[in-house]
Amino acid sequence: MLLFATVTHALEWRDLTSPPQHKSMLDLDSVVAAQGHQRFMVRRVYATGQVLPTGQTYFSTRLHFVADCKTRRALAAVTVFYGEDRKMVHTEKQAQIKSSELTAPPAGTDIAEALDVTCQRVADGTAKQAEAKPAPTAVKPLSTSGSGIVMSEDGRVLTNHHVVQQCNSYQVIDALNNILSAKLLATDAANDLALLTVEKRYTTTASVRSDASPKLGESIVVVGYPLVSLLGSSPTVGFGHVSSTTGIRNSKTQMQISVPVQRGNSGGPVFDQAGNVIGVVTSKLDAFKIQERTGDLPQNVNFAVRGDVVRGFLEYHRVSFSAPRAGKLENTDIASHGAAITVRVRCLRDGAPVAPAASG
Repeated sequence: MLLFATVTHALEWRDLTSPPQHKSMLDLDSVVAAQGHQRFMVRRVYATGQVLPTGQTYFSTRLHFVADCKTRRALAAVTVFYGEDRKMVHTEKQAQIKSSELTAPPAGTDIAEALDVTCQRVADGTAKQAEAKPAPTAVKPLSTSGSGIVMSEDGRVLTNHHVVQQCNSYQVIDALNNILSAKLLATDAANDLALLTVEKRYTTTASVRSDASPKLGESIVVVGYPLVSLLGSSPTVGFGHVSSTTGIRNSKTQMQISVPVQRGNSGGPVFDQAGNVIGVVTSKLDAFKIQERTGDLPQNVNFAVRGDVVRGFLEYHRVSFSAPRAGKLENTDIASHGAAITVRVRCLRDGAPVAPAASG
C-alpha cells in the first residue's frame, strides 16, 4: 500500500479522550476514504516538553494514520514533532506500509476513539473521497511556502530561515503567479533569517528605516501569502501596532506585533507608516499549548524579527536595499507598495512520497 498523506490546515477539530499528560484532538477535515483504506490525523499537545532520543524537545505532535475500517485497525504512517512556536523539529515516516502491519488500538485510547469517529464518518458518507490518481512514476517533492521581500534590484529576496531550511530547491512566485527558480545565498538560524537570489531585475524594491528599531505602539502594516491553499495566491494585508519591542522570553532580536498572522506569513515584511521595512514576520504563539499550560487562551500574540537585526543581516551580506522613505502614507498606498515587493517563497523537498503541503 503506497503511503500518501496530505498536510492540511484544519478547519474543525474534535476533542478526544486524553490522558493527563497530553490533550488529543482529531482533525475532522483529515478524514479521507481512499483506495479501500481511510486516513485521519490526530494532534497531541503536551502539558510539558517531551524529549526525543535525539535530545530535541517537542511540545506537540501530529500523527497521520492509515486505517482499515473493516478490521478496525490503524497505523501511524507519519508522525511530525513540533518544538517551540510550532516549528517542526523531527519527522518519522514509513514510505510504504502493508495492510498486515495495521493493528487495533487499545480500547479507550484517543486513537481508538479517533478510529471510531473516522469509520462512522466513512459509513454515513461524510468523509472526504480522495481522487483516484494513476500510480506515480517518480517520487513527488514535498513543498511548503512562506513569504519573502524583494530587497534589491539584482534579485535579492529576504525571508525566514525556517521557511527554507532542509530544502533541495527554491522558487519565488509574485502576485501575478510568475515563477522563478531561486538560489540560497545565506542563512542565520539564530535570528531566523535567510537570503535568496533570483535572475531578475526589479524596479521596485524594499527600503529599510535608518533607525530600524521598533517603537512601542507604532502603527504597522504586514503583507504576505498566508494559507494559500485556502485563501488563494494573492497577497493579503493586515494592520496593527507594535505590542512590545521584545519577543519570546524577552528576546532582544524579536518584537511582538498585534497584526493577525497565519502560516505562510512567515518571511513577510512589517512596514512602518512610511512604507519602510522595520521587521520580518517569524511566528505566532501556540494558543493550544499555552491554554494547556496555563488554562488561558491567548489571542493574537505574534512575533517578528526586529528591523535593526534585519538591517544588520542585510548589511553584513552587502545587500543594496533602497534608501528610507520619508513622510506618512495612506494605508492603501503602503498596501500597494507592499504587494509590489512581497513575494511567495516555495521550498521543495525531494524524496518524500506525499502530496504537497500548503504553507509554512
